[in-house]
Amino acid sequence: MHGDRTACRPQENALRHLARFDLNLLRVFDAIFVKGGVSAAARHLNLSQPAISHALAKLRDVFGDPLFVRQGNRLVPTSVARALAAPVREALRGLDVALDAATSFDPAETGREFRIGVRLSGEMPRFASLVSRVRSEAPNAALASVTFRRRDLVMMLANGDLDLALDVALPADERLCRHYLGTEPLVVVARKGHPRVDGAIDLDTYLALDHIIATARPHGPGIEDMALDRLGLTRRVAVRCQHAITAWQIVATSDMLFALPRSHAAVLDAMWPMQLVDLPLPVEPGGSFVYWHQAAQTDPGLGWLRAIIVDELAAA
Repeated sequence: MHGDRTACRPQENALRHLARFDLNLLRVFDAIFVKGGVSAAARHLNLSQPAISHALAKLRDVFGDPLFVRQGNRLVPTSVARALAAPVREALRGLDVALDAATSFDPAETGREFRIGVRLSGEMPRFASLVSRVRSEAPNAALASVTFRRRDLVMMLANGDLDLALDVALPADERLCRHYLGTEPLVVVARKGHPRVDGAIDLDTYLALDHIIATARPHGPGIEDMALDRLGLTRRVAVRCQHAITAWQIVATSDMLFALPRSHAAVLDAMWPMQLVDLPLPVEPGGSFVYWHQAAQTDPGLGWLRAIIVDELAAA
């Protein structure tokens, strides 16, 4: 994954303006860019709406550009604002890192927002389990779960769109650091009262029933299909959906089966009880990792968050 480092660069005259005003204006710019409005930016920064509007007026004066124009109920960035977004975010991230390092990073005092890249299928079991732990140690910190495309991961970690990311094993890249979190088995989900599943399932029954795949990919086999193919067997996938919750709801009202990692199933089963039974075929579970950019290796705030992730998510 040694892709090109090419990226759009802001206009030179715009970049030269970055040193001409205080960093609070940069924070306002970033908040409006991310949140899409003055009111949302004010809430995010804990400032009044007039203060945000005043700062935006200063920004427009400095850059000689509207920066954000209204479309419906959102403020949409102009081309100048889009060009500035990445370097502004990088500058703010560098400042946060420097301040954390200077103060040895105190979770109890930090008001930093941590942005964690999580694939859609893994958000519920992974991200949700981190929230209570982080809030108990850093009550003023903010957490954001951000979806990402794998081809964009290095860029998003480099420019601060992401601080960390959770994913399966990815091709090696010298710009990325990672920590192995472990593996876990798949379990099969069937509704309670299923006519052919009662606490266990054999391979013949498994193959005879219809199945659901939950994936953001538009096509391609599931991990179970690849395992079956090695045995010269196939199953019938009757439904392909995008999220485990949808698959779970379908299972609840049908005789179809659905397989997912045990921790994912445990979270859903606590809310909507089903039968969870062992998968009746050998499947090598994929490992999961936490990723970060090498430039963030010495960031004490991210070091603290990585330790929490390893503690909470690493397989026993």
